[in-house]
Amino acid sequence: TLLTLLKELYFMNLDQLKEETRKDLIIENEEQLGSESLKNQKIKIKYLDQRSRFQLLLQKANGDYQRMYREKWEYYGGKADVKVYVAKPFDLKVLKNDLAMYITSDEEVIALMDKIGYLEIVIKYLEGIIKSIDNRGWDIKNAIEWKKFEAGMV
Repeated sequence: TLLTLLKELYFMNLDQLKEETRKDLIIENEEQLGSESLKNQKIKIKYLDQRSRFQLLLQKANGDYQRMYREKWEYYGGKADVKVYVAKPFDLKVLKNDLAMYITSDEEVIALMDKIGYLEIVIKYLEGIIKSIDNRGWDIKNAIEWKKFEAGMV
């Protein structure tokens, strides 16, 4: 399964990313906003790394999809090797106009499309995290300015 693959490759899944994000983006100590500001770059690198890893997985999954689509096109179009039909018989004559419907409703193709969709969602989530980290810097700067104002330093 996809989650097994992700665990094997030392990737966090979406739920793990959400949990890590909750920990990383919270400002732990309002009295040490300077160190919280410095923490931004460390956590940003972490999520940039995760995003690039998931983008590579997505790239591979898209290539797998293209290969599988061709194989299914040959299979449903009656052009696959005889050995393929011996292993998995298919005795219908599919019209050219109907090939796409058969291919896109194939269980293996659907599973791969689900994987691609999952990876796209994770990447979008990671991009949101990275944007939040950038905004966190502004939030910290504003908090520092507010503390100065309260102390009468502005």
